[in-house]
Amino acid sequence: MSAPGRVQSVLRLRATDLSHRWGPQQPPVLDCVGLDLHQGEVVGLVGRSGSGKSTLARCLAGLLQPSSASLSLNGQVLTAARTLPQRRAIQYVWQEPQCALSPYRSAMASAAEPLEGFGLADRLERPQRAAQMLQRMGLTRSDMQRLPHQLSGGQCQRVVLARALLAEPQVLLLDEPFSALDSVTTAALLQDLSQVLTEHRLAVLLVSHDRALVRRLAQRVLVLEQGQLRVVAD
Repeated sequence: MSAPGRVQSVLRLRATDLSHRWGPQQPPVLDCVGLDLHQGEVVGLVGRSGSGKSTLARCLAGLLQPSSASLSLNGQVLTAARTLPQRRAIQYVWQEPQCALSPYRSAMASAAEPLEGFGLADRLERPQRAAQMLQRMGLTRSDMQRLPHQLSGGQCQRVVLARALLAEPQVLLLDEPFSALDSVTTAALLQDLSQVLTEHRLAVLLVSHDRALVRRLAQRVLVLEQGQLRVVAD
């Protein structure tokens, strides 16, 4: 399986001089990081555990306020108080899918959440649209009616990915989406995810500690070391 080819296209998300530290006396986890994400491109972000990869992704998603940064989405400044369209445009997929899903809601109900929250479909359309995306991500009709504890880790990750895609985002931030999965499940999910990303032409940041895995999806690979980014040579 080869990664989708890079198409020079619209700049979706830009971060300039992004820095973060956990306390005034602490060294910076992120030190004046600069990053551009373009439409139709998957950018891989690798680094050691604790290097700040997830911190960077969460700052971009608006889940964590950086110590300082200049952030823009489609050329519009992003502030801490993001608008509903801005929150919809940038979707974040957590590392632990079971923790990201309500234990009391079926896969179908969880996937359909953004359709209601962002007003993307009426009440009658939501189940059909959710079912179509879940099926596209490899779940059966039976799977769709199950609760998270009745699904495997790989199935839960597919639900979380389907939910993010149903928001019709422009930017997708994937934070170690395969770390809790076995090799067989990862290979199957990689295949489906590669096809979906090609179809939707999203700007994607794929965070992982596994460089070989990242290279299967990404056109560009960056490594985070001592708070700064550098390009990984081919």
